[in-house]
Amino acid sequence: MTQLLQRIETIANRLPHPMALFMYLCVIVMVLSAIGYGAGWQAQHPATGQWIEVKSLASSEGVVYMLSSLVANFMSFAPVGPVILMALAFSLAEKSGLLPALITRFTENTPVVMLPVAIAFLGVMSSIAVDSGYVVLLPLCAAVFWAAGRNPIAGLALGFACVSGGFSANLLVGPVDAMLSGISSESLALVVDQDVSILANYYFLIVSVFVVVVCCVLVNLFWVEPYLVNTTSMLAAKPTQPEPETPDGQSNPGAGFGGVFYLTLMTIVVIWLGLTLPAGAILQNEQGGLLTGPFMASLVALIALSVGILATVYGIEQKRLNSWPKWVKALEQGIVDIAPYLALMFVVAQFVAWFKWSSLGLVLAVELAGILESFAINGPLAMIALMLFTALLNLFIGSASAKWALLAPIIIPAFFLLGVAPEAVQGAYRVADSSTNIITPLMPYFPLVLAYAHKYDASVTVGRLLTIMLPYAMTLLLVWGGLLTVWLWQGWPLGPIASN
Repeated sequence: MTQLLQRIETIANRLPHPMALFMYLCVIVMVLSAIGYGAGWQAQHPATGQWIEVKSLASSEGVVYMLSSLVANFMSFAPVGPVILMALAFSLAEKSGLLPALITRFTENTPVVMLPVAIAFLGVMSSIAVDSGYVVLLPLCAAVFWAAGRNPIAGLALGFACVSGGFSANLLVGPVDAMLSGISSESLALVVDQDVSILANYYFLIVSVFVVVVCCVLVNLFWVEPYLVNTTSMLAAKPTQPEPETPDGQSNPGAGFGGVFYLTLMTIVVIWLGLTLPAGAILQNEQGGLLTGPFMASLVALIALSVGILATVYGIEQKRLNSWPKWVKALEQGIVDIAPYLALMFVVAQFVAWFKWSSLGLVLAVELAGILESFAINGPLAMIALMLFTALLNLFIGSASAKWALLAPIIIPAFFLLGVAPEAVQGAYRVADSSTNIITPLMPYFPLVLAYAHKYDASVTVGRLLTIMLPYAMTLLLVWGGLLTVWLWQGWPLGPIASN
């Protein structure tokens, strides 16, 4: 396996630097949009019936759009704001000593054998907070492995595989379920007056949590960690990391938590409960729920503020952030750490915006979905075809909800007429979409993972990261997809509530 991965890495390392890659892609989008406009490329939107025509970025209208939206594209790019906010909060947590103290407690109290299992489970469950796991959990996964004397890149890879690869598995019903089932219901209404329940895949997703955790832990243990040991010079022993120093110049790594810290923690918990649980709480939506609405929109801010306040209190107790200059310097370090990521995101934001404005993505998705629709096959074989198609398309179009909004109006009615239940189609889409998230550099959070890796090993390239993540992706696609195929073959219910 090590030799195979090394061969793959040799090929993958021929990919250009991420900044160059996305610059090339911007140029390619410009050229293809001009060709598509001249050739009259178009497709009919499956839901609205409107004809979508490719627009040229090389036209006068396109040039005006690119110039006038350059700043707005970057400022409104979804992966930028949350990352900056979390970088500020976790920089405070690191410089105050709170993060090292928590990681030390976690690694000391968790058996070595169970450490990857705990990380994998937390990664899978993080999808309940949508994309927060990328900016909150992934840096902790690497740091926990580092503190335990294991390769931090392996910890980062395991966390990434579970946060992103296991995005559709969860023990709880979350916003992802609500979002996808809503799109599925609208698509099914095109052929029959039925709804797809938010619980349509619930039984399968509960089992999927344990399947994803076991698959990722085993891949990490038998493939990824041995590969990293054999191909890097990083020591297996615990690396040394300088601890923040107290004013007297002596390190203070073993400091405990004071009474003020615990009082602050209890106060924050009470505030969270008060904002969410009482009837009419301000973070509830109009129906009194939390899955959509103000709570989910405020979740990243709530986490960042809570971490920042706790880190500040801990830093003052330990005399590490006991002055304004120290506190401000700790915040500034957070921006310094993610500066390479922000520079890259400026180019990525332009590529995503230009690709969307030109309508190339829409036309591509509709045409490829039409190809899949032409396969007149039934049952599990149809699901296998759908999973392979989605896994391939996912390498080029990242957003799960946007992709499903385009595919569902074509796929769900077509397969319904073939006798395939919409909850089965939705389940197949979710498995394939999650599995290959981790092996496409076009995913917005992929560069963020690369930035996290550079904190521990500056030699990690796009090709190396893709090579490390490939065993996870292939294992999830085969095992998880195989589980769904067997599930449908046996006729087991995917959830407690089918389409009604």
